[in-house]
Amino acid sequence: MTAPAAHTSPQPNRPAAARAWPHLPARAGAALFSPSAAAWLMPLLRPHRLRLALLLLISFLAAALGLLPPYISKLVIDRGLMGGDAAQLVVWSLALFAIGLLATATGALSNILHMRASVRMLAQLRRRLLSRLAAKPAGWFAAQRAGELLARVDGDAAEVQKFAFNAVLGGSSALIRLIGGSAMLMVLDWRLGLLTALLAPAELLFLIWARPRTERHAAAVREMQGRYAAGLSETLFGLPALQAARGTLWAERRSLRDHAGLNRRLIAQNLWGEFTRAVPVLLSALTRAAIFLAGGLMVIRGDWPLGSLIAFIAYMGFMTGPMQSLLGLWHAQARVKVAVARLDTVMQPAAPRPAAPFAPAGYALQLDGVTVARGQAAPLGPLSLTIPQGTKLALKGASGAGKTSLIAVLCGRAQPLSGQITLGGADLGQLGGATLPQGVAYAGQRPLTLRASLRDNLFQSRAFWASPGSETRIWQLLELFGLAERFRSANGLDTMLGESGLTLSGGERQRLCLLRALLDPFGILILDEALSEVDPATAARILSHIDKSFPHSTRIITAHGGAAASVQFDMEITLTEART
Repeated sequence: MTAPAAHTSPQPNRPAAARAWPHLPARAGAALFSPSAAAWLMPLLRPHRLRLALLLLISFLAAALGLLPPYISKLVIDRGLMGGDAAQLVVWSLALFAIGLLATATGALSNILHMRASVRMLAQLRRRLLSRLAAKPAGWFAAQRAGELLARVDGDAAEVQKFAFNAVLGGSSALIRLIGGSAMLMVLDWRLGLLTALLAPAELLFLIWARPRTERHAAAVREMQGRYAAGLSETLFGLPALQAARGTLWAERRSLRDHAGLNRRLIAQNLWGEFTRAVPVLLSALTRAAIFLAGGLMVIRGDWPLGSLIAFIAYMGFMTGPMQSLLGLWHAQARVKVAVARLDTVMQPAAPRPAAPFAPAGYALQLDGVTVARGQAAPLGPLSLTIPQGTKLALKGASGAGKTSLIAVLCGRAQPLSGQITLGGADLGQLGGATLPQGVAYAGQRPLTLRASLRDNLFQSRAFWASPGSETRIWQLLELFGLAERFRSANGLDTMLGESGLTLSGGERQRLCLLRALLDPFGILILDEALSEVDPATAARILSHIDKSFPHSTRIITAHGGAAASVQFDMEITLTEART
Protein backbone atom coordinates (compact mmCIF):
# COMPACT_ATOMS: atom_id res chain seq x y z
CA MET A 1 0.00 0.00 0.00
CA THR A 2 1.26 3.46 -0.82
CA ALA A 3 2.10 5.54 2.23
CA PRO A 4 0.09 8.73 2.79
CA ALA A 5 1.55 11.78 1.13
CA ALA A 6 1.92 13.53 4.46
CA HIS A 7 4.46 10.93 5.55
CA THR A 8 6.75 11.37 2.55
CA SER A 9 6.59 15.12 1.97
CA PRO A 10 8.28 17.87 4.01
CA GLN A 11 6.32 19.24 6.95
CA PRO A 12 4.06 21.85 5.29
CA ASN A 13 3.09 23.62 8.48
CA ARG A 14 6.61 24.08 9.71
CA PRO A 15 7.50 27.80 9.93
CA ALA A 16 9.61 29.11 7.07
CA ALA A 17 12.19 30.47 9.52
CA ALA A 18 12.58 27.03 11.10
CA ARG A 19 13.02 25.41 7.69
CA ALA A 20 15.63 27.98 6.67
CA TRP A 21 17.60 27.92 9.93
CA PRO A 22 19.65 24.75 9.23
CA HIS A 23 20.86 26.35 5.98
CA LEU A 24 22.02 29.59 7.59
CA PRO A 25 25.47 28.29 8.72
CA ALA A 26 26.16 26.89 5.24
CA ARG A 27 25.12 30.17 3.64
CA ALA A 28 27.27 32.13 6.07
CA GLY A 29 30.24 29.88 5.33
CA ALA A 30 29.74 30.27 1.57
CA ALA A 31 29.60 34.06 2.00
CA LEU A 32 32.74 34.18 4.17
CA PHE A 33 34.82 31.78 2.09
CA SER A 34 33.39 30.01 -0.96
CA PRO A 35 30.67 27.38 -1.52
CA SER A 36 33.22 24.61 -2.09
CA ALA A 37 35.22 25.54 1.04
CA ALA A 38 32.07 25.87 3.15
CA ALA A 39 31.13 22.31 2.16
CA TRP A 40 34.09 20.88 4.13
CA LEU A 41 34.69 23.65 6.68
CA MET A 42 31.22 24.03 8.20
CA PRO A 43 30.90 20.31 9.10
CA LEU A 44 34.04 20.74 11.20
CA LEU A 45 32.22 23.37 13.28
CA ARG A 46 29.05 21.31 13.63
CA PRO A 47 30.33 18.90 16.35
CA HIS A 48 31.18 21.95 18.46
CA ARG A 49 27.79 23.65 18.16
CA LEU A 50 26.80 23.01 21.80
CA ARG A 51 30.15 24.25 23.07
CA LEU A 52 29.90 27.22 20.74
CA ALA A 53 26.40 27.97 22.01
CA LEU A 54 27.70 27.91 25.59
CA LEU A 55 30.61 30.14 24.61
CA LEU A 56 28.22 32.54 22.90
CA LEU A 57 26.07 32.66 26.03
CA ILE A 58 29.11 33.36 28.22
CA SER A 59 30.32 35.98 25.72
CA PHE A 60 26.94 37.70 25.81
CA LEU A 61 27.01 37.68 29.61
CA ALA A 62 30.57 39.02 29.70
CA ALA A 63 29.69 41.73 27.16
CA ALA A 64 26.59 42.72 29.14
CA LEU A 65 28.58 42.87 32.38
CA GLY A 66 31.21 44.95 30.63
CA LEU A 67 28.61 47.59 29.81
CA LEU A 68 27.92 48.30 33.49
CA PRO A 69 31.24 49.62 34.94
CA PRO A 70 31.29 52.96 33.04
CA TYR A 71 27.76 53.80 34.14
CA ILE A 72 28.45 52.73 37.73
CA SER A 73 31.62 54.87 37.63
CA LYS A 74 29.38 57.79 36.66
CA LEU A 75 27.23 57.09 39.74
CA VAL A 76 30.31 56.89 41.96
CA ILE A 77 31.46 60.30 40.70
CA ASP A 78 28.13 62.14 40.42
CA ARG A 79 26.29 60.72 43.45
CA GLY A 80 29.20 59.83 45.71
CA LEU A 81 32.06 62.24 45.07
CA MET A 82 30.30 65.27 43.57
CA GLY A 83 27.16 64.71 45.68
CA GLY A 84 29.17 64.32 48.88
CA ASP A 85 27.27 61.15 49.87
CA ALA A 86 29.63 58.64 51.54
CA ALA A 87 26.98 55.88 51.61
CA GLN A 88 26.42 56.17 47.85
CA LEU A 89 30.18 56.17 47.34
CA VAL A 90 30.58 52.92 49.30
CA VAL A 91 27.60 51.17 47.69
CA TRP A 92 28.52 51.94 44.11
CA SER A 93 32.23 51.29 44.69
CA LEU A 94 31.40 47.81 46.04
CA ALA A 95 29.08 47.22 43.10
CA LEU A 96 31.85 48.24 40.73
CA PHE A 97 34.24 45.76 42.40
CA ALA A 98 31.71 42.90 42.34
CA ILE A 99 30.88 43.39 38.68
CA GLY A 100 34.57 43.61 37.78
CA LEU A 101 35.23 40.35 39.64
CA LEU A 102 32.32 38.60 37.92
CA ALA A 103 33.42 39.92 34.51
CA THR A 104 36.94 38.61 35.12
CA ALA A 105 35.61 35.15 36.06
CA THR A 106 33.34 34.88 33.01
CA GLY A 107 36.16 36.09 30.78
CA ALA A 108 38.54 33.44 32.16
CA LEU A 109 35.91 30.71 31.76
CA SER A 110 35.24 31.83 28.20
CA ASN A 111 38.96 31.78 27.37
CA ILE A 112 39.39 28.26 28.76
CA LEU A 113 36.41 26.86 26.88
CA HIS A 114 37.46 28.72 23.75
CA MET A 115 40.96 27.23 23.89
CA ARG A 116 39.68 23.68 24.36
CA ALA A 117 37.24 23.95 21.49
CA SER A 118 39.85 25.64 19.27
CA VAL A 119 42.52 22.96 19.68
CA ARG A 120 39.98 20.20 19.08
CA MET A 121 38.73 21.80 15.91
CA LEU A 122 42.29 22.39 14.70
CA ALA A 123 43.12 18.73 15.34
CA GLN A 124 40.02 17.66 13.41
CA LEU A 125 40.85 19.98 10.53
CA ARG A 126 44.40 18.67 10.25
CA ARG A 127 43.19 15.07 10.56
CA ARG A 128 40.72 15.71 7.73
CA LEU A 129 43.46 17.27 5.62
CA LEU A 130 45.75 14.28 6.16
CA SER A 131 42.87 11.94 5.34
CA ARG A 132 42.22 13.76 2.06
CA LEU A 133 45.93 13.74 1.24
CA ALA A 134 46.05 10.00 1.90
CA ALA A 135 43.21 9.52 -0.59
CA LYS A 136 44.95 11.40 -3.40
CA PRO A 137 46.31 9.30 -6.29
CA ALA A 138 50.06 8.94 -6.61
CA GLY A 139 50.10 11.11 -9.74
CA TRP A 140 48.69 14.08 -7.81
CA PHE A 141 51.76 14.24 -5.58
CA ALA A 142 54.06 14.42 -8.61
CA ALA A 143 53.05 18.07 -9.05
CA GLN A 144 53.36 18.94 -5.32
CA ARG A 145 56.21 19.73 -2.95
CA ALA A 146 56.28 18.24 0.53
CA GLY A 147 57.23 21.51 2.23
CA GLU A 148 54.40 23.36 0.48
CA LEU A 149 51.89 20.76 1.64
CA LEU A 150 53.34 20.99 5.15
CA ALA A 151 52.84 24.76 5.11
CA ARG A 152 49.18 24.22 4.25
CA VAL A 153 48.53 21.57 6.90
CA ASP A 154 50.35 23.64 9.53
CA GLY A 155 50.05 27.39 8.84
CA ASP A 156 46.98 27.64 6.62
CA ALA A 157 44.93 25.27 8.77
CA ALA A 158 45.75 27.26 11.92
CA GLU A 159 44.83 30.52 10.18
CA VAL A 160 41.47 29.17 9.02
CA GLN A 161 40.61 27.61 12.39
CA LYS A 162 41.51 30.79 14.27
CA PHE A 163 39.34 32.94 12.03
CA ALA A 164 36.43 30.49 12.09
CA PHE A 165 36.22 30.70 15.88
CA ASN A 166 36.98 34.42 16.09
CA ALA A 167 34.34 35.21 13.48
CA VAL A 168 31.69 33.40 15.55
CA LEU A 169 32.72 34.31 19.09
CA GLY A 170 34.65 37.55 18.71
CA GLY A 171 32.20 38.90 16.17
CA SER A 172 29.14 38.18 18.30
CA SER A 173 30.74 39.62 21.44
CA ALA A 174 31.84 42.73 19.57
CA LEU A 175 28.35 43.13 18.15
CA ILE A 176 26.78 43.06 21.63
CA ARG A 177 29.30 45.58 22.94
CA LEU A 178 28.79 47.79 19.90
CA ILE A 179 25.00 47.82 20.25
CA GLY A 180 25.12 48.30 24.00
CA GLY A 181 27.82 50.96 23.87
CA SER A 182 26.00 52.88 21.13
CA ALA A 183 22.75 52.77 23.12
CA MET A 184 24.47 54.09 26.25
CA LEU A 185 26.05 56.91 24.25
CA MET A 186 22.60 57.98 23.09
CA VAL A 187 21.30 57.76 26.67
CA LEU A 188 24.10 59.98 27.98
CA ASP A 189 23.87 62.57 25.16
CA TRP A 190 22.30 61.88 21.78
CA ARG A 191 24.04 64.80 20.03
CA LEU A 192 27.55 63.62 20.93
CA GLY A 193 26.40 60.06 20.22
CA LEU A 194 25.56 61.01 16.63
CA LEU A 195 28.94 62.72 16.27
CA THR A 196 30.65 59.50 17.40
CA ALA A 197 28.57 57.44 14.97
CA LEU A 198 30.17 59.27 12.03
CA LEU A 199 33.35 57.31 12.76
CA ALA A 200 31.90 54.00 11.49
CA PRO A 201 31.33 54.90 7.81
CA ALA A 202 34.73 56.65 7.63
CA GLU A 203 36.56 53.52 8.83
CA LEU A 204 34.44 51.27 6.62
CA LEU A 205 35.25 53.30 3.49
CA PHE A 206 38.95 53.16 4.31
CA LEU A 207 38.94 49.37 4.82
CA ILE A 208 36.97 48.82 1.61
CA TRP A 209 39.73 50.69 -0.19
CA ALA A 210 42.50 48.79 1.64
CA ARG A 211 41.03 45.25 1.49
CA PRO A 212 42.20 44.18 -2.03
CA ARG A 213 45.79 45.10 -1.25
CA THR A 214 45.60 43.21 2.05
CA GLU A 215 44.53 40.11 0.14
CA ARG A 216 47.41 40.49 -2.32
CA HIS A 217 49.93 40.82 0.51
CA ALA A 218 48.52 37.70 2.19
CA ALA A 219 48.70 35.70 -1.04
CA ALA A 220 52.31 36.74 -1.63
CA VAL A 221 53.36 35.83 1.91
CA ARG A 222 51.59 32.44 1.84
CA GLU A 223 53.12 31.57 -1.51
CA MET A 224 56.61 32.48 -0.33
CA GLN A 225 56.17 30.63 2.97
CA GLY A 226 55.26 27.48 1.05
CA ARG A 227 58.21 27.93 -1.29
CA TYR A 228 60.68 28.42 1.54
CA ALA A 229 59.27 25.46 3.52
CA ALA A 230 59.40 23.24 0.43
CA GLY A 231 63.02 24.11 -0.30
CA LEU A 232 64.04 23.66 3.32
CA SER A 233 62.31 20.28 3.45
CA GLU A 234 64.09 19.12 0.31
CA THR A 235 67.44 20.28 1.70
CA LEU A 236 67.01 18.59 5.08
CA PHE A 237 65.81 15.26 3.69
CA GLY A 238 68.42 15.24 0.92
CA LEU A 239 71.35 16.50 2.98
CA PRO A 240 73.44 13.28 2.82
CA ALA A 241 73.08 13.19 -0.97
CA LEU A 242 73.82 16.91 -1.21
CA GLN A 243 76.97 16.43 0.85
CA ALA A 244 78.11 13.60 -1.41
CA ALA A 245 77.41 15.67 -4.54
CA ARG A 246 79.00 18.84 -3.08
CA GLY A 247 75.65 20.58 -3.41
CA THR A 248 75.32 21.94 0.12
CA LEU A 249 76.53 25.42 -0.87
CA TRP A 250 73.95 25.60 -3.66
CA ALA A 251 71.20 24.46 -1.26
CA GLU A 252 72.33 27.03 1.31
CA ARG A 253 72.22 29.81 -1.28
CA ARG A 254 68.75 28.75 -2.42
CA SER A 255 67.51 28.71 1.17
CA LEU A 256 68.96 32.16 1.85
CA ARG A 257 67.45 33.51 -1.37
CA ASP A 258 64.00 32.11 -0.54
CA HIS A 259 64.24 33.37 3.04
CA ALA A 260 65.20 36.85 1.84
CA GLY A 261 62.19 36.86 -0.46
CA LEU A 262 59.95 35.75 2.39
CA ASN A 263 61.38 38.48 4.64
CA ARG A 264 60.65 41.15 2.02
CA ARG A 265 57.06 40.03 1.71
CA LEU A 266 56.61 39.77 5.48
CA ILE A 267 58.00 43.27 5.99
CA ALA A 268 55.75 44.65 3.25
CA GLN A 269 52.73 42.90 4.80
CA ASN A 270 53.66 44.17 8.27
CA LEU A 271 54.05 47.78 7.06
CA TRP A 272 50.73 47.60 5.29
CA GLY A 273 49.10 46.08 8.37
CA GLU A 274 50.46 48.87 10.58
CA PHE A 275 49.12 51.43 8.14
CA THR A 276 45.66 49.87 8.05
CA ARG A 277 45.62 49.79 11.86
CA ALA A 278 46.96 53.33 12.25
CA VAL A 279 44.31 55.03 10.14
CA PRO A 280 41.32 53.79 12.24
CA VAL A 281 43.24 54.65 15.42
CA LEU A 282 43.88 58.16 14.10
CA LEU A 283 40.22 58.62 13.17
CA SER A 284 39.21 57.36 16.61
CA ALA A 285 41.67 59.74 18.31
CA LEU A 286 40.30 62.70 16.35
CA THR A 287 36.75 61.77 17.30
CA ARG A 288 37.71 61.36 20.96
CA ALA A 289 39.43 64.77 20.94
CA ALA A 290 36.31 66.35 19.49
CA ILE A 291 34.17 64.71 22.18
CA PHE A 292 36.52 65.90 24.91
CA LEU A 293 36.37 69.44 23.54
CA ALA A 294 32.58 69.58 23.10
CA GLY A 295 31.78 67.63 26.27
CA GLY A 296 34.32 69.57 28.32
CA LEU A 297 32.72 72.86 27.33
CA MET A 298 29.34 71.45 28.39
CA VAL A 299 30.79 70.46 31.78
CA ILE A 300 32.38 73.91 32.25
CA ARG A 301 29.06 75.56 31.49
CA GLY A 302 27.35 73.26 33.98
CA ASP A 303 25.13 71.66 31.32
CA TRP A 304 26.55 68.17 31.86
CA PRO A 305 27.84 66.29 34.94
CA LEU A 306 31.53 65.37 35.00
CA GLY A 307 30.67 61.71 35.59
CA SER A 308 28.61 61.65 32.40
CA LEU A 309 31.57 62.92 30.36
CA ILE A 310 33.86 60.25 31.84
CA ALA A 311 31.26 57.54 31.23
CA PHE A 312 30.70 58.79 27.67
CA ILE A 313 34.42 58.53 26.89
CA ALA A 314 34.44 55.00 28.31
CA TYR A 315 31.42 54.00 26.22
CA MET A 316 33.14 55.42 23.16
CA GLY A 317 35.62 52.61 23.63
CA PHE A 318 32.69 50.17 23.76
CA MET A 319 31.54 51.47 20.40
CA THR A 320 34.78 52.22 18.56
CA GLY A 321 36.69 49.17 19.87
CA PRO A 322 34.08 46.57 18.85
CA MET A 323 33.43 48.43 15.63
CA GLN A 324 37.11 48.21 14.78
CA SER A 325 37.05 44.53 15.78
CA LEU A 326 34.16 43.83 13.41
CA LEU A 327 35.77 45.78 10.59
CA GLY A 328 39.08 44.06 11.43
CA LEU A 329 37.43 40.65 11.13
CA TRP A 330 36.04 41.62 7.77
CA HIS A 331 39.48 42.86 6.75
CA ALA A 332 41.15 39.68 8.10
CA GLN A 333 38.73 37.61 6.05
CA ALA A 334 40.63 38.80 2.97
CA ARG A 335 43.77 37.10 4.33
CA VAL A 336 41.90 33.98 5.42
CA LYS A 337 40.35 33.55 1.97
CA VAL A 338 43.86 32.99 0.65
CA ALA A 339 44.51 30.25 3.23
CA VAL A 340 41.10 28.68 2.55
CA ALA A 341 41.75 28.62 -1.20
CA ARG A 342 45.07 26.85 -0.60
CA LEU A 343 43.39 24.25 1.61
CA ASP A 344 40.49 23.85 -0.80
CA THR A 345 42.79 22.30 -3.41
CA VAL A 346 43.67 19.60 -0.87
CA MET A 347 40.16 19.12 0.51
CA GLN A 348 38.47 18.66 -2.85
CA PRO A 349 37.60 14.96 -3.09
CA ALA A 350 38.92 12.76 -5.84
CA ALA A 351 36.72 11.86 -8.78
CA PRO A 352 33.71 9.86 -7.57
CA ARG A 353 33.95 6.12 -7.92
CA PRO A 354 31.37 4.10 -9.78
CA ALA A 355 28.44 2.90 -7.73
CA ALA A 356 29.34 -0.78 -8.27
CA PRO A 357 31.55 -2.08 -5.43
CA PHE A 358 35.01 -3.44 -6.16
CA ALA A 359 34.68 -7.10 -5.19
CA PRO A 360 37.19 -9.42 -6.91
CA ALA A 361 36.34 -13.11 -7.06
CA GLY A 362 40.02 -14.05 -6.99
CA TYR A 363 43.44 -12.74 -7.93
CA ALA A 364 43.73 -13.55 -11.61
CA LEU A 365 44.79 -10.49 -13.65
CA GLN A 366 43.40 -9.90 -17.15
CA LEU A 367 44.77 -7.19 -19.47
CA ASP A 368 42.72 -6.28 -22.54
CA GLY A 369 44.37 -3.82 -24.94
CA VAL A 370 46.10 -1.94 -22.13
CA THR A 371 48.29 1.07 -22.99
CA VAL A 372 50.38 2.63 -20.23
CA ALA A 373 51.99 6.07 -19.99
CA ARG A 374 55.66 6.06 -19.06
CA GLY A 375 56.77 9.64 -18.39
CA GLN A 376 57.86 11.63 -21.43
CA ALA A 377 58.56 8.46 -23.41
CA ALA A 378 56.22 6.84 -25.90
CA PRO A 379 53.33 4.84 -24.38
CA LEU A 380 53.77 1.19 -23.54
CA GLY A 381 51.36 -1.24 -25.18
CA PRO A 382 48.80 -2.22 -26.13
CA LEU A 383 49.10 -5.35 -23.95
CA SER A 384 46.64 -8.22 -23.80
CA LEU A 385 47.39 -11.18 -21.56
CA THR A 386 46.12 -13.26 -18.66
CA ILE A 387 48.07 -13.77 -15.43
CA PRO A 388 46.45 -16.69 -13.58
CA GLN A 389 46.37 -16.69 -9.81
CA GLY A 390 49.49 -18.29 -8.34
CA THR A 391 51.69 -17.31 -11.30
CA LYS A 392 55.28 -16.31 -10.70
CA LEU A 393 55.82 -13.53 -13.24
CA ALA A 394 59.09 -11.83 -14.16
CA LEU A 395 58.76 -8.30 -15.52
CA LYS A 396 62.07 -7.51 -17.19
CA GLY A 397 63.51 -4.60 -19.07
CA ALA A 398 66.08 -1.84 -18.85
CA SER A 399 65.58 1.23 -16.68
CA GLY A 400 62.98 3.47 -18.28
CA ALA A 401 61.29 0.63 -20.15
CA GLY A 402 58.08 1.14 -18.15
CA LYS A 403 58.21 -1.61 -15.52
CA THR A 404 57.19 0.64 -12.64
CA SER A 405 54.52 2.37 -14.74
CA LEU A 406 52.98 -0.98 -15.66
CA ILE A 407 53.14 -2.14 -12.03
CA ALA A 408 51.26 0.98 -10.92
CA VAL A 409 48.49 0.15 -13.38
CA LEU A 410 48.44 -3.55 -12.45
CA CYS A 411 47.81 -2.77 -8.79
CA GLY A 412 45.21 -0.07 -9.44
CA ARG A 413 47.29 2.93 -8.35
CA ALA A 414 47.26 4.47 -11.82
CA GLN A 415 44.85 4.39 -14.73
CA PRO A 416 45.88 3.07 -18.17
CA LEU A 417 45.67 5.35 -21.18
CA SER A 418 43.38 2.81 -22.82
CA GLY A 419 42.12 -0.71 -22.33
CA GLN A 420 40.89 -2.48 -19.21
CA ILE A 421 42.48 -4.44 -16.36
CA THR A 422 40.42 -6.76 -14.20
CA LEU A 423 41.40 -8.41 -10.93
CA GLY A 424 39.32 -11.51 -10.26
CA GLY A 425 36.77 -10.19 -12.75
CA ALA A 426 36.49 -6.77 -11.04
CA ASP A 427 37.50 -3.67 -13.00
CA LEU A 428 40.57 -2.02 -11.43
CA GLY A 429 39.37 1.25 -12.96
CA GLN A 430 36.85 1.47 -10.13
CA LEU A 431 39.64 2.12 -7.63
CA GLY A 432 40.52 5.67 -6.67
CA GLY A 433 44.23 5.06 -7.14
CA ALA A 434 45.33 6.09 -3.62
CA THR A 435 45.57 2.69 -1.96
CA LEU A 436 46.24 -0.89 -2.98
CA PRO A 437 43.29 -3.25 -3.34
CA GLN A 438 42.67 -5.58 -0.43
CA GLY A 439 44.88 -8.65 -0.79
CA VAL A 440 47.60 -6.94 -2.84
CA ALA A 441 51.00 -6.46 -1.13
CA TYR A 442 53.71 -4.22 -2.55
CA ALA A 443 57.39 -3.54 -1.88
CA GLY A 444 59.30 -1.07 -4.01
CA GLN A 445 62.82 0.06 -4.79
CA ARG A 446 62.42 3.15 -2.58
CA PRO A 447 61.39 1.76 0.81
CA LEU A 448 59.55 3.86 3.37
CA THR A 449 60.67 3.94 6.99
CA LEU A 450 59.69 6.49 9.61
CA ARG A 451 61.27 8.07 12.67
CA ALA A 452 59.75 5.48 15.00
CA SER A 453 60.51 2.12 16.58
CA LEU A 454 61.00 -1.03 14.51
CA ARG A 455 57.70 -2.30 15.94
CA ASP A 456 55.85 0.82 14.80
CA ASN A 457 57.49 0.70 11.38
CA LEU A 458 55.83 -2.65 10.73
CA PHE A 459 52.44 -0.82 10.73
CA GLN A 460 50.56 -3.63 12.45
CA SER A 461 47.47 -3.30 14.63
CA ARG A 462 47.24 -3.86 18.36
CA ALA A 463 45.36 -7.08 17.65
CA PHE A 464 48.33 -8.38 15.67
CA TRP A 465 50.77 -7.77 18.52
CA ALA A 466 48.34 -9.20 21.06
CA SER A 467 48.00 -12.48 19.15
CA PRO A 468 50.18 -15.37 20.40
CA GLY A 469 53.33 -15.99 18.43
CA SER A 470 53.33 -12.68 16.54
CA GLU A 471 56.70 -11.57 17.91
CA THR A 472 58.14 -15.03 17.35
CA ARG A 473 57.10 -14.85 13.71
CA ILE A 474 58.68 -11.40 13.37
CA TRP A 475 62.00 -12.64 14.74
CA GLN A 476 61.92 -15.66 12.43
CA LEU A 477 61.51 -13.37 9.45
CA LEU A 478 64.21 -11.03 10.74
CA GLU A 479 66.53 -14.02 10.99
CA LEU A 480 65.67 -15.14 7.47
CA PHE A 481 66.18 -11.63 6.12
CA GLY A 482 69.54 -11.27 7.87
CA LEU A 483 68.34 -8.49 10.19
CA ALA A 484 67.95 -10.30 13.52
CA GLU A 485 71.45 -9.66 14.83
CA ARG A 486 71.21 -6.04 13.74
CA PHE A 487 68.25 -5.39 16.03
CA ARG A 488 69.04 -7.83 18.85
CA SER A 489 72.23 -5.88 19.49
CA ALA A 490 70.14 -2.74 19.89
CA ASN A 491 66.74 -2.62 21.63
CA GLY A 492 64.98 -5.38 19.75
CA LEU A 493 61.61 -4.43 18.33
CA ASP A 494 61.80 -1.14 20.25
CA THR A 495 64.92 -0.02 18.36
CA MET A 496 64.36 3.52 17.07
CA LEU A 497 64.93 4.03 13.35
CA GLY A 498 66.26 7.32 12.07
CA GLU A 499 64.21 9.69 9.95
CA SER A 500 63.84 8.29 6.42
CA GLY A 501 65.77 5.23 7.61
CA LEU A 502 69.08 7.10 7.86
CA THR A 503 70.26 4.66 10.56
CA LEU A 504 69.85 1.76 8.11
CA SER A 505 71.62 0.87 4.91
CA GLY A 506 69.71 0.82 1.63
CA GLY A 507 69.58 -2.97 1.63
CA GLU A 508 68.37 -3.08 5.25
CA ARG A 509 65.56 -0.66 4.44
CA GLN A 510 64.51 -2.75 1.44
CA ARG A 511 64.51 -5.99 3.43
CA LEU A 512 62.55 -4.39 6.28
CA CYS A 513 59.86 -3.09 3.93
CA LEU A 514 59.59 -6.45 2.14
CA LEU A 515 59.23 -8.14 5.52
CA ARG A 516 56.43 -5.69 6.35
CA ALA A 517 54.65 -6.57 3.10
CA LEU A 518 54.65 -10.28 4.01
CA LEU A 519 52.89 -9.81 7.37
CA ASP A 520 49.36 -9.24 6.04
CA PRO A 521 47.51 -11.89 4.01
CA PHE A 522 47.75 -11.30 0.27
CA GLY A 523 46.78 -12.89 -3.02
CA ILE A 524 49.23 -10.87 -5.10
CA LEU A 525 52.75 -9.86 -4.10
CA ILE A 526 54.49 -7.20 -6.20
CA LEU A 527 58.23 -6.67 -5.82
CA ASP A 528 59.30 -3.66 -7.86
CA GLU A 529 63.11 -3.76 -7.73
CA ALA A 530 62.56 -4.46 -4.03
CA LEU A 531 65.85 -6.36 -3.67
CA SER A 532 68.04 -4.16 -5.86
CA GLU A 533 70.36 -3.21 -2.97
CA VAL A 534 70.41 -6.68 -1.33
CA ASP A 535 73.32 -9.05 -1.90
CA PRO A 536 72.50 -11.94 -4.32
CA ALA A 537 72.77 -14.71 -1.70
CA THR A 538 70.37 -13.04 0.72
CA ALA A 539 68.00 -12.08 -2.12
CA ALA A 540 67.93 -15.67 -3.38
CA ARG A 541 67.20 -16.97 0.13
CA ILE A 542 64.31 -14.49 0.53
CA LEU A 543 62.80 -15.33 -2.86
CA SER A 544 63.03 -19.05 -2.12
CA HIS A 545 61.21 -18.52 1.18
CA ILE A 546 58.44 -16.56 -0.60
CA ASP A 547 58.00 -19.34 -3.18
CA LYS A 548 57.71 -22.01 -0.48
CA SER A 549 55.47 -20.02 1.88
CA PHE A 550 53.12 -18.45 -0.70
CA PRO A 551 52.90 -20.91 -3.64
CA HIS A 552 49.24 -20.07 -4.37
CA SER A 553 49.78 -16.30 -4.44
CA THR A 554 50.61 -14.42 -7.62
CA ARG A 555 54.16 -13.04 -7.46
CA ILE A 556 55.14 -10.25 -9.84
CA ILE A 557 58.84 -9.41 -9.68
CA THR A 558 60.59 -6.67 -11.62
CA ALA A 559 64.35 -6.81 -12.00
CA HIS A 560 67.09 -6.14 -14.50
CA GLY A 561 69.87 -8.01 -12.67
CA GLY A 562 70.83 -9.78 -9.47
CA ALA A 563 69.31 -12.90 -7.97
CA ALA A 564 65.79 -12.09 -9.13
CA ALA A 565 66.91 -12.13 -12.74
CA SER A 566 68.33 -15.68 -12.59
CA VAL A 567 65.55 -17.69 -10.91
CA GLN A 568 62.86 -19.71 -12.68
CA PHE A 569 59.52 -18.01 -13.51
CA ASP A 570 56.20 -19.28 -14.83
CA MET A 571 55.87 -16.27 -17.14
CA GLU A 572 58.23 -13.59 -18.36
CA ILE A 573 57.42 -10.21 -19.92
CA THR A 574 60.32 -8.26 -21.37
CA LEU A 575 59.73 -4.57 -22.00
CA THR A 576 61.78 -2.62 -24.50
CA GLU A 577 62.84 0.99 -24.22
CA ALA A 578 60.67 3.56 -25.95
CA ARG A 579 61.84 4.80 -29.34
CA THR A 580 61.55 8.51 -29.88
